[in-house]
Amino acid sequence: MKNKKFLVGIVGVVIFSVIIIVMISGFSKNSIYYIEVHELQKEPLKYAKKGIRISGDVLGGSVKKDEINKHLEFVMTDKTGAKMNVVYNGIIPDAFKEDVQVIVEGKYEASNNTFTAKTLLAKCPSKYEAEVEKK
Repeated sequence: MKNKKFLVGIVGVVIFSVIIIVMISGFSKNSIYYIEVHELQKEPLKYAKKGIRISGDVLGGSVKKDEINKHLEFVMTDKTGAKMNVVYNGIIPDAFKEDVQVIVEGKYEASNNTFTAKTLLAKCPSKYEAEVEKK
């Protein structure tokens, strides 16, 4: 009877351990770094072959948009003045325009300072916020 309880306990610990290991390895494979342009350019090898999310602003006058082919190119900058080229193919968000804050997710190619985005998110402009009535 004691041997049966011991065996059941061992099997339970093994199953629990396997579940924990699978969860941890799954989280590490799907983790995405969230950084700014200057951080990426400072250590591009650190983020090579990893999914990364970059936040910054669209530089005014840099947008090249082809809505028919859903192709977009622009220069992204951050508060330090660091800049990088961004290429995106996909549905362009309605809120996307020059001088708006964006978040891109994808891969960076340091050799030509170009980020190929698979996801593009644009911050909604403040015109959508409620206006305060003046009395």
